[in-house]
This record gives sequence, C-alpha cells and structure tokens, in this order.
Amino acid sequence: MSKATVIGVGNLGSCIAYQVANLGLVDELILVDIYRDLAEGNAADIEQALAFRSHLRVRSGDYKDAEGSDVIVVTAGKPRTPEMKSRIELLEVNKKIIQQVASNLKKMKNEPIVVTLTNPVDIMNFLMCKDTGFDRRRVLGSAGMLDSSRLRTVLSKRYSVSVLDVEAYVIGEHGDSQVPVFSQIRKKGKRMVFNESERAEIIEELSKSAEDVINKKGATIFAPTSNTVDMLQMILGDEKRTAVCSVVLEGEYGLKDVSIGVPIVLGRKGAERILEWELDDEERQSFYKGAKYIKKMLNEIISS
Repeated sequence: MSKATVIGVGNLGSCIAYQVANLGLVDELILVDIYRDLAEGNAADIEQALAFRSHLRVRSGDYKDAEGSDVIVVTAGKPRTPEMKSRIELLEVNKKIIQQVASNLKKMKNEPIVVTLTNPVDIMNFLMCKDTGFDRRRVLGSAGMLDSSRLRTVLSKRYSVSVLDVEAYVIGEHGDSQVPVFSQIRKKGKRMVFNESERAEIIEELSKSAEDVINKKGATIFAPTSNTVDMLQMILGDEKRTAVCSVVLEGEYGLKDVSIGVPIVLGRKGAERILEWELDDEERQSFYKGAKYIKKMLNEIISS
C-alpha cells in the first residue's frame, strides 16, 4: 500500500493532488491545509472525479493522518505574485510556514521523502532538511525540472523541432542565476554547439518564459504540477532516472551546507546519486554565483 500527502492544497497543491490521483500513483492520498474546508472540498472533488475508474481513497486530514506516507509534497506558503520583483521577497513569510511544517513532520515515526515547492525553493528546502533532521537525500526541492522544461520549450521553438527531441537541463539556483547547461544540450541525440550570442538570446528567452506566465495568469500552475508529478513517478516507481532537484550538498561541487539544483539519479530512496557534471567556465561561474547568493540569504535568515 502506497501513500502520499500534499500539504497546502491551494491552486498548485490541489492540481498536484489531482494529477497524483488521476495517474493512480498511490493507494491513499491525504490533503492537509490550514483551511480545513479547502482540504475537505478538494478531497471530495477529486474522489468524485475518479468515481468511475479508481478505488483510490482521498481524504483531508492533519499531520497524524499523514503518518506512514511514502512521499510528502509541500506547497504551503505564499506564492509569488506579479508585483514581486524576486522570489526572495517571499523569504520571511514562507520561512515561518516551512519551519512550522517541518516541526510537525519531524514527529513522524517514519522518514518520508519530502518534496518542497515553497519559494524561494532552494532556501526553503534547506530549512526543511535542517529542521526535520531527515536524510538530505530524502528532502528534495522541485524546481530544476520546471526550469529544464522551460529551456526545452524555448529550444524547441527556436530550432523548429519537437520538444521531445530536445534534451536539456537547467541546474543551479531557481532564480536569476539559473544555469542552462549548454554543454549537455542535445537535439535528436546529437550535441549542439552555441556561440556567445546564441547563449545570451536563449538565456534571455528562458528568463522571460516564467515572467510571461505570471504576468498573464498570475501564477505558474500546470508546469510545476506536471514536473513535480514526474518526480513522484520516478520516486514511487523506483525509476532511477536523471532529474534536476534542489539537494543539500555536503562536498559535491565543492559546496557544503547549501541546497541548490543539481542533477541526480532519482529513485525510491530519493537522491540515490548526485551527479557532478563537468561545467564550462561560464556555467561554473553562474552556478557558484547562485550558490553564493543562496548561502548569503541563508546566513541572514538563520541568524535573524
């Protein structure tokens, strides 16, 4: 019997819960929210949606009901809105929410895999790992696959090729210092080479891709939903596939005590291996710039 819990079932959390249920990834699904009526309403809505084709049990509950979950998805927090210049503006309010969630998860008898979506995700994922005391390989920030899907979409349109024929990843900070790994990009299995002008144009298109969605509809919902559920499939199915997730590093890439997006082998135990890709000078510079910024912000909020 497999079980998952979604903590925070507003627009994003409810979409993730529905997709998990729709795909039949677990036998039991628990929805937790500070607004109990919202959790109850979403649980009933999802069960009714699947009544003709699924035996899945979906119910609202609290942290006691989440006990025994294989995976816990955390979306609780204030979302980024159009007027915000940066995800960092969310820092103080979401810090308190994540610490509260972590204090409840810490009491669990088992140690589930926790997938953090609350922004700024790298910082929140570090706090989640620190405050739960869980194995760092079992606390994963969901953002790298979202950034990677955006890059694949940009490349697909730019070079008039099916997005399924593009292999591309974005690592590093989920923010201004994100790192498209140009040295790993392949089209129909063949490595692509980019000049400086092309790189700059692609990076600009990539940075605008999220802003356009937020400005036009208020928030990104479907893409982070799909990318997070892809991660859950890899975990629950023990697929051991390459994914980009924010993970607390302890020596990898020469970094310590920072959570940042890196390529991993994702399976039933979480980050089963952390892959250290060889980066070119420009990629390395952006990667460590992002890590430095994350550590700076962590130091400020931990000491506050």
